This record gives sequence, structure tokens and C-alpha cells, in this order.
Amino acid sequence: MKKINIFWFIITICLISQYSYSQNIGDLKGIYYQAVAIDENGKEIVGMDVEGKPLYQKAIGVKFTITKGLNGDIQWEETHTTTTDKYGLFSLTIGLGQKTGNGAYNSLLDIPWINADQFLKVEISTKNDGKYVLVSNQQFMTVPYSFYTDDIADNAITTNKILDETILAEDIATGAVTTSELLDETILAEDIATGAVTTSELLDETILAEDIATGAVTTSELLDETILAEDIATGAVTTSELLNETILAEDIATGAVTTSELLDETILAEDIATGAVTTSELLDETILAEDIATGAVTTSELLDGTILAEDIADGTIDLTTKVTGVLPVSNGGTGASSLTDNSLLVAKGTGAIQSLGVATDGQIPIGVTGGTPVIGNIKAGTGITVTNTPGGIEISSSVQEVNSDPAGTFVINNLPAGSTYTSNAINSFAVDFGDIIIGSIDKDLQGCMMTAYVSQPNVIRVSIFNGTGGAVNLGTVVIRVLIVH
Repeated sequence: MKKINIFWFIITICLISQYSYSQNIGDLKGIYYQAVAIDENGKEIVGMDVEGKPLYQKAIGVKFTITKGLNGDIQWEETHTTTTDKYGLFSLTIGLGQKTGNGAYNSLLDIPWINADQFLKVEISTKNDGKYVLVSNQQFMTVPYSFYTDDIADNAITTNKILDETILAEDIATGAVTTSELLDETILAEDIATGAVTTSELLDETILAEDIATGAVTTSELLDETILAEDIATGAVTTSELLNETILAEDIATGAVTTSELLDETILAEDIATGAVTTSELLDETILAEDIATGAVTTSELLDGTILAEDIADGTIDLTTKVTGVLPVSNGGTGASSLTDNSLLVAKGTGAIQSLGVATDGQIPIGVTGGTPVIGNIKAGTGITVTNTPGGIEISSSVQEVNSDPAGTFVINNLPAGSTYTSNAINSFAVDFGDIIIGSIDKDLQGCMMTAYVSQPNVIRVSIFNGTGGAVNLGTVVIRVLIVH
């Protein structure tokens, strides 16, 4: 079977074309679009006659993209799902599809059609699976610009009407000068009221002395040095006198300062009222703080370094409103924009103060050689108990005191030579075989040997053996034991 390459022939028609003079711009729906598939030889693929062709009564996806220039910025993009007819033909309206969100404008009316640089890119998904293939990318011609013509009031002069000679004299109110007449020499003297100076006369030397009222200065007289001092009223300043320094202070009314005086060095200190600051004094640092009224701050004082801390009243500068950003450590700040509540802080040289975090009960900073300290608890060792409380750490051993056995106090009294005293079961401890039990009494053993041991789980016994060769009287004792689990 011969392979068919699918191309697209595109016809676009702006919907405004049927009722552009009666419809408001906000009613426009979009741009009409119609396409039909043809084969590579330009012959139509008739769906009814050619079975199994890709676009014969088939659901397809169509993507329209309007760009600024060829493949430029996206101004509008939308997708459609449609079904071709038995001839492979389908019709859509650009502007009524599902917007992809890639376009720069919210509606077709917002697109600057007046720039006339829009291109329409058409992509087709033959399986309607979101995979599009480019089939056309062509520049818009004149039709979409109807959006602009309908945006202007009826009978107004539109931008597409202002072509050469399209606005005629009869389009303008009687007596008006039309734009079509404003060509070179189109306004003639007879078009201007009697006695007026016409544009056609305003050529070089066309205004003569006789055209000007008697006694007036004519344009032909206004040559170099043609206006002399004698032509000017007595006491007036003539143009020939207006050279540098020719107008002096005495020529000006008392107290006046004119622009003529404002030449370099023409206003001197003696020209200014006593106590005033003269222009000749306005050198660097010539206006001091004492020259200004109490409490005033002038721009003359605002030189670098001229306002010192002692020049400012206490409380004048509120750093909470004057300082912006994060104050560095080198300037007395923390270098951080905020700190965690109840956190422990550690310095980092000139860098920002760091937080070690919030400590829980009994946690303290613990040093790390060459690194940042960490927060941790003291750990209990063998035979040591550590109890952490809010704001406190208690370290204790496992020594427990036994005051009596179940039968009463530990009454040993006289212990004959070679005999052994063994206590009753002491079962008030959580012990097990393998735990280390060390015992002691509050009396002198007088050479006797004492042993504390686990006789069974959670039961301790104490034995005292007299191997001295003579009787030993120990009386009543208090036994203490140390348990190491």
C-alpha cells in the first residue's frame, strides 16, 4: 500500500465578517478555522471511498498557537478535540478551545493585532493522545485585524482608513483644512482671511517693510547691528549693550536681582544685605552649623562627616526604624534576622550567631574539639545513676542501706570462732544473678570476713565468718550494700 503523507490546507475567516457594523467587540467569539486532509499529490482523500485513512470520521486533537513572529513569544494557545467528517473535513473556532495557560493574553481581543506580526501554528494529534505534530505555521494576514475596526465607534476614522488620500475634503466640516490639502503649497493665500500672512508668503524676504505697520521693525532690517541704541526708547538697554558685564548693579532697581547680574562673579558680597550668605562664600565648609538657626538642619550641613553624633539630640535617631536588613556581628549585631525561642547560642567568629537548638530537661552544651558544640545529656556509667529534672541534674551511686531483715534488726552479738552468721533473705531490691553486691556494716568486723550475695532473684543475703580463732561480739549492726547491675 502506498504511504500517504498528511498535509493541511487552512482556511481562516474572522467571525466579525458577517456583522461587523452591528456587533460590539465584546461579543466576538473568535476566528473561524476549517481544514481538510489532502495527500502528497494534492488529491483529496475522500473518506467514503478510501477505507481506513487516518482522518476518516476520526476523533483528533488540534492545538492552535498564536506567536509574535515566527516561533516567537506565545500570545495565545488552546487545544480542541473534534471529529472529522466522511471527507476528512473539520471546522473549529479559534478562541473557544481549552486554554493551555501558555499564552501571554487572557483573550483574543487583548492581543496587539495592530502590530501585524502574528503567526498561527497548527498542530494535530491524529490519535487524540496529547502527542501533536506540526502541520502548519503561517502568518496571519488581514482578517484578524477586524478585531480593531470594531473596537472603534461607528463613523470614526479608523487606523486602517488613514491611507493616502482616503480622508477627503468632503469628509471634513465646511471651512476646515483637511489633511489631504496639507501638501506642499496646497494652502494658498486666497485660503486665508484678508490681511493675514499666508504660508506661501513666508519664504525668505517675502515679508517686506511695507507689509508692516509704520514705525515697526521689519524682518529686512533685522540684520546684524541694524537695531541701534537710538532706535530704542531713552533709558532702555540696547542689544549692543547686552555684552558681558554691560548691565551693572546700578542699572537695576534697588533690591532687585536680575538674570543679567547672574554672570560669574557679577554678584559680589557687597551686593547682598548685611548678614546674608553670599555666593562667593558658598565654598566647601563655609556654612557652619553655627550659621544656621537652632534646631535647623540644612543641605549645606549634609556633607560627608559634617553631622557628628554629638550634633544630634539624644533619642533623635531610632535604630528600630533607621536600620534595615541584618546588622553584622562586626557592627554589634547578631548577623541573623531572628533567633529561636529558648535556644542556646554559639559564636562563629565574624559570622552570624548560630543556634544550638532548644535544650530539654537536663541537657547542657557539650564541647566538640574543632567543631560546633552539641546539646546532650550526661550519661550514667556503671554503678552511677543520673536523674534529669527541669533545671537540674542529679548524679548518684547505687548504694542502698539495709536497716533490718524481715525478722527485725541485724542482731549478731557474740560470734564464736569458726562460726558464720547468715542474715535472713533481704528482698527489697531488684537484683539478679550476675549482679555485683558489695556489703558493709557500721561496726568493726574485728578480723571477721563479710560477704554479700544474691541468693535468688531479688533476694540478697549477708554472711559474716569469724576466722580469728576467738569469739567476736558484733552486737546490733546496720548493713549497707552497693548493687552493680
